Amino acid sequence: MAPPSPPSLITVTSRRSGDRMVVVVRGAIDYESEDVLRRSLIGALGRSCRGIDLDLRQVTFWDCSGLNVLLAVRRTALQDGKTVTIRAAGPVVERVCELTETLRLFAAAAER
Repeated sequence: MAPPSPPSLITVTSRRSGDRMVVVVRGAIDYESEDVLRRSLIGALGRSCRGIDLDLRQVTFWDCSGLNVLLAVRRTALQDGKTVTIRAAGPVVERVCELTETLRLFAAAAER
């Protein structure tokens, strides 16, 4: 019998804001928590008409696992005619996005 899975290192909440979903992520995003993030974002994307807006201010750790999830969800959103934007980000998310030059991919159309 497999040992029980450890509790998730993150919490993800979402709420409707007009025709978009606002998703707030808290905690550490790494290889162990990327599935929780992916499922949460895809679920929010499915419940939205136009896309999702991310609040990542309370993310305490962010590596390529988190970025890869965002890029995959963005690709899915674009295929559905939707968008994924980062409305707020903490220093750890900003640093990874700066190093990889990907922040512009998640900017609202008016900000590009």
